[in-house]
Amino acid sequence: MTVTDSEIALLNFYRASELHGGLILGQMVRRTSDPRLIVRLTRHSAEELRHAQLWTETIIVIGGSPRSVGDTYQTRHSEVVGTPRNLLEVLALTQIFERRAYRHFTLHLRVPGVHPAVATTLRRMIEAEREHLSWVKAWLAEQAKTRGQEVREVLRRYAVADQQIDDKLSTEYRLTWAA
Repeated sequence: MTVTDSEIALLNFYRASELHGGLILGQMVRRTSDPRLIVRLTRHSAEELRHAQLWTETIIVIGGSPRSVGDTYQTRHSEVVGTPRNLLEVLALTQIFERRAYRHFTLHLRVPGVHPAVATTLRRMIEAEREHLSWVKAWLAEQAKTRGQEVREVLRRYAVADQQIDDKLSTEYRLTWAA
């Protein structure tokens, strides 16, 4: 089964973005003293790093080469709205990113002729993203009880940026299946 250079480039983008996200979440552990949040952030960080490893292994299995990629979802996001400055902004970005990743992975899985190894990894990612979406959404809802307008505004700004990023990614990677 043949995988195009464009798809391998996309998988490298997925891999680099998962790695970048995991590193950011790991840094957030140092910024909180809430034991429950430390556990959640540590677990989530480790899972994102594991996802990067899975994408690396998948790329090799399908005959591609993992490449150093400095262009990630997070760098693109920073170019549009700036670097997240605090835990609220990081977790709002995480929620927006996880929603986009869930949609992309679901649509990618539906592409006719997707390589079986890619399909297996996509299924694993989709399942993991559900848990990530759940805990981050709950945390944001808790924050909204006291910081409602601030939380809504950050999520709105990040959702607008996400759409811009997705539009550009869809063009660059020729994603006719992107939502």
